[in-house]
Amino acid sequence: MNYKLEFEELLEKCINHNQYVGLGNPNAKILFIGKEAGEPFKSKITQGSVKSWKDGEIDYSKSFVPIKPEMQNHRHTWQKYQKLYDKICQKNETNQSNKKNYKITFVENVFTTELSNLPAKTTNEAKQLEGFKTELKKRKNIFWKSKFIQDFPIVVITASDNNYIETYPGEVCEIFDVDFDKQVVCTELNKMWIHYSKNQNPKLVIHTRQLTNGASNELIDKIADIIIDFKMKNNISICNK
Repeated sequence: MNYKLEFEELLEKCINHNQYVGLGNPNAKILFIGKEAGEPFKSKITQGSVKSWKDGEIDYSKSFVPIKPEMQNHRHTWQKYQKLYDKICQKNETNQSNKKNYKITFVENVFTTELSNLPAKTTNEAKQLEGFKTELKKRKNIFWKSKFIQDFPIVVITASDNNYIETYPGEVCEIFDVDFDKQVVCTELNKMWIHYSKNQNPKLVIHTRQLTNGASNELIDKIADIIIDFKMKNNISICNK
């Protein structure tokens, strides 16, 4: 796969500043952002690292059947991403939670990365790590303000936790150069904050909760509806395959 110049520039930044990159298709129009890679702290992350992208041995935009047992769990983040992607692309429901060897296909047309550069098995563990806040601040200044990240017309942030990114004061607006538009409430624990671009280039940023462990079907449906409406109004193609 040929990558955009902006992605090559980001890889160089990540080498110089020891930053995690991400997985999926760098040429995609939609970006999914989680909290952190769900691996033990200080483990060596190979998938999605700068080295793995530079080596080019794996095409992270190819669909695959998950091998890790935890990824077969219907609460796993990537299965929730898959469900959201299927709804955005208006594909038939696959009832993947009951399929032993379901396919992850959203990586074909989505790029996904993490707010934190530090891996951790759980959010509670992540917030206790030495250097957690320092690393977050560093990543916000280096990684998130790169042209590659800023150019995504559709961004979904799944982390309504002020330890990671502020919800109400406007940090999302500052980082992604957008204006807050409205809050959508499905239930008390299932909310999202909708933002649109300040300039002429159309951009939608949806900030919501982590999708695992309790995100409602209504929330995922609402996110999909807003993205579908935005991409149709702005003639943005997401589901190319």
